[in-house]
Amino acid sequence: MSSWKNRVVPNPRAKKCASILSDDVGCARRINVRNVTVRDTGDERGRGVFAARHFLPGEIVMIGLVQRMEKARAIYTIQMDWNVHALFEEPTIFSNHSCDPNLAIVPNRFGAYSFIAIREISPDVEVTWDYATSEIECIGVSACLCSAANCRKTVGGFPKLPPDHPLLASAFYAPYLQRNPRHFPRGIGMLAKIVGS
Repeated sequence: MSSWKNRVVPNPRAKKCASILSDDVGCARRINVRNVTVRDTGDERGRGVFAARHFLPGEIVMIGLVQRMEKARAIYTIQMDWNVHALFEEPTIFSNHSCDPNLAIVPNRFGAYSFIAIREISPDVEVTWDYATSEIECIGVSACLCSAANCRKTVGGFPKLPPDHPLLASAFYAPYLQRNPRHFPRGIGMLAKIVGS
C-alpha cells in the first residue's frame, strides 16, 4: 500500500510555465497569419507580403521570428548586430524593400524585429520596409525595384541613407547601429554633434 507521501502530484503551475515560450511563439505565428498573406507581386520582385486587414500607424503588422542564425550575410538574411545575421521565418522573409516603406522595424522579445505600420495601410496593399534600416551593406538587392517617387535607385546600406530620412529622425532602425558612430550618415539629430556635420 502506497502512502500519500510517495505519490507524485502533478504541478499544474509548472506545466503552464514550461509552455509559455512555445505558446508565445505560436501566438506570434497566429498573429502573422491573421495580419498578412504572402503572394506573387505580379512583377520582377517575385513574392511579397500583403496586408490582410486594415492597419493604423503604430500597429504591429508582422512579428519577426528567427528561423536560424547565419555566420555571414546572405541574400535573405537580416542583420541583427555587427557580424550577426538571421534568416527570419515566413512571412517576414518574403517582405520586400521600398525606399518609401509603410513599415518600420522595432526590436521584439524573440530576438528579432517586429514590423509596425508607420502610416495607414489598407487591406491588399503590399507591406514593405527599408532594408537599409537594418543593414550596413545590402547584398540582397543591387538595383531598387520599388518605383517610389523618392526611390534611391539602389538600396545601399545604413551609411547611404540621407541624413534627413524620416526613419532616422524617428529612430526606426536597428539598435546596433547606434553603437558605432562612424557608420552614421552625417547630420542626424544629436549624434551629428558627435559624428560631425
